Amino acid sequence: MKITKEDLISIIFLLPLYIFLIVVVFIPLVNVVLGSFGISLFGEESRLTLEGYYKFMAPDSPYLYSLFFTIYISAIATVISILAGYLFAIYLTIKKPPVWRRVSTIMTIPLFTPYIVGAFMWWTLLFPRGYISLVINGLLMRLGLIHEPLPLVNDPYGIGILFGEVWIRFVIAVSIFYGPLQMINPELIDAARSLGANTWQIITKIFIPLTKYSIIATSAIILLATMAGVSIPLVLGGSWPQFLNVMIYLDVTTTFNYLMAFTSGVFYIIASATLGYIFFRFTMRRVIIQTR
Repeated sequence: MKITKEDLISIIFLLPLYIFLIVVVFIPLVNVVLGSFGISLFGEESRLTLEGYYKFMAPDSPYLYSLFFTIYISAIATVISILAGYLFAIYLTIKKPPVWRRVSTIMTIPLFTPYIVGAFMWWTLLFPRGYISLVINGLLMRLGLIHEPLPLVNDPYGIGILFGEVWIRFVIAVSIFYGPLQMINPELIDAARSLGANTWQIITKIFIPLTKYSIIATSAIILLATMAGVSIPLVLGGSWPQFLNVMIYLDVTTTFNYLMAFTSGVFYIIASATLGYIFFRFTMRRVIIQTR
């Protein structure tokens, strides 16, 4: 096969990108996978073993429980963020409140706030003497739903993690949904109104069908980002159960159990690959078909 001048120029321009991907993406991924089997790429003592997978998949394994807890809390945070963000984006699309232009910049604050800073901010609001904790627990106790204050941070139920994650993911959801909703022809809404459709029918018959692939893609992005984050579950989560990525962090920095850290990382790679497949399988192909 003859290499033309144009091909050579393309290779030269793309070579830095290929080198970057190999060094930053490919080699670390291979190192994680091999490390989960006890094999090191960097001269350390290697011993082929499946011990990490046996420990991870054991019925009483804390890692397996942490994985389920991570998926469970991440799924709840994703559902809340998607529902709230989508409904708020629809409200902005239909009502077009004049004040939105003045306060829209405030909505972007979570996007530019470091996760660790946001996590500590929510910790001060949700700890037992924080004003949000006092308001929520006071209201629930007056209604007779609880008899003693609920722990809203560093709790075993992941409530604090949900507050911190939804605070950030809600803004991301609104930012993503707002664009596709603005692209919907307003005449469709006017026509539906003239035929007697109410707001709920407009949402279910017009907005959702025309933006369903955006919903799928955003759900995958938010779920993966929530599962992969460390700062929020580390600061707002309890001592047990913990997010799996917090377990990885402790294995690397505290117990130096690199085998289990690598093994847990493999499961995160599997989760990422699964979400990536869902995104490209159910979203990109249909977007390409629609553009044609």
